[in-house]
Amino acid sequence: MSVSNVVLVTIDSLRYDRALQSDRAVTPAPTLSRLAKDGFCFNRAFANGPNTPSSFPTLLTGTYPAMYGGYRYLDERRPFLSATLQDAGMRTVGYHSNPHLGPEKNYNHGFDTFNDGAEDDDDARTIKNFVDEQVPSDSRLYTVLRRIWHYVTMKTETSAYAPATEITDRAIDWLESDWDGHSPYFMWLHYMDVHYPFTPPDRFLEDIDVDPLSTRRTADLNGRMQEDPDSLTAEDQSDLLDLYDGEIRYMDHNLNRLLEKLEAQDAREDTTVVVTADHGEAFGEHDRYGHHPYNYDELLHVPLVFDVPGRDGRQIDQQVSLIDVPPTLYDLLGVETPEAVQGRSLEPLMAGEEREEQVVVCTASGGGMLATRTPEWKLLWDREADTVELYHLTEDPGEEHDVSAESPEIVEQFRALLEDHAAEARATDTDLPEVEESDEVKQRLEDLGYVE
Repeated sequence: MSVSNVVLVTIDSLRYDRALQSDRAVTPAPTLSRLAKDGFCFNRAFANGPNTPSSFPTLLTGTYPAMYGGYRYLDERRPFLSATLQDAGMRTVGYHSNPHLGPEKNYNHGFDTFNDGAEDDDDARTIKNFVDEQVPSDSRLYTVLRRIWHYVTMKTETSAYAPATEITDRAIDWLESDWDGHSPYFMWLHYMDVHYPFTPPDRFLEDIDVDPLSTRRTADLNGRMQEDPDSLTAEDQSDLLDLYDGEIRYMDHNLNRLLEKLEAQDAREDTTVVVTADHGEAFGEHDRYGHHPYNYDELLHVPLVFDVPGRDGRQIDQQVSLIDVPPTLYDLLGVETPEAVQGRSLEPLMAGEEREEQVVVCTASGGGMLATRTPEWKLLWDREADTVELYHLTEDPGEEHDVSAESPEIVEQFRALLEDHAAEARATDTDLPEVEESDEVKQRLEDLGYVE
């Protein structure tokens, strides 16, 4: 049975374990957990890249990041999910505020309505610009002034992105004002709140039985996570995870608001809701914080839940990846899958069928770092340095012991697969236009921790 509408909710930097395997007495994600219990929950879903630019091409086009000249700009030869559904007669709506996903990189292609704006604040920017332009970055003064900037942004509710409440309000306004109540639509919402910096409203920390931290403490933790992660203690890491889980709770609250609106409009029974994340976040694993370009599972293992009206869900443990989301939506909507799509529909797995285990391919650093993953093995290949890491996942799920020297035949097998992938990407290569990022976009990226 096909459905009429799709709401695709993507959550920046959301780890699978913190969302759906939390060891807290109070789960940070009750709404998402309920969807995962009642819907189709893919417990072993992996992003195809460890950060936003490398992951979203798979989510929104069903093609690997390195194809068609790479992912710094989405070439229109890619089979855009939005454009395909638009051509099929659906209204297409997108609301987000991630500066990596703007019109200058063609992410608005195929959307009837597309808003990627974020609020700005002159006072906070004045402090930030002065620090970055006038103060040596290796000085103690720089560290102190940056911490003041973190403090000001929290006190003035300034952010490099629109908060979940605002994104949800935009979606609700569209449903109330622009939707006629029967035309099929595809809506994409991207929540940024789980992304650094972690500054959840106090009430959502209290909801998970955490005493709110002082503004000064929160600013200090966020600042050191980006600028001096080696200084973080076990207590600091615990507090950062509390802040992160508080952001998850805040996001989850807004997910619930969205679902309640669909129910109030009697649209839920015609609407498939998909919830996933573009990547995860590191909190000291492999001696790193944030989302670096290394394809470890703390950055790749993400939630993937389909709530499909009229169908009883189930837990699915077969390994899949986010490149499979577009073809699955085409099947659920009864829309023909474009030939260029490289993912495979998950609907047979939803129906209880077995299929050959999928090999996941991941890309980072513009294609300079590749990884391939099966349920048993994972190979990381730094193409520029020509070095590899191999992990036996069934014995070493934390990817702590590189066994490449002991298993050369496994290395060669998976390296050959990645070389074939690189050759396939070269076959679709094309000249991409130069991407001109505005000063505001550059500033927002830096505020989110993307410092060159």
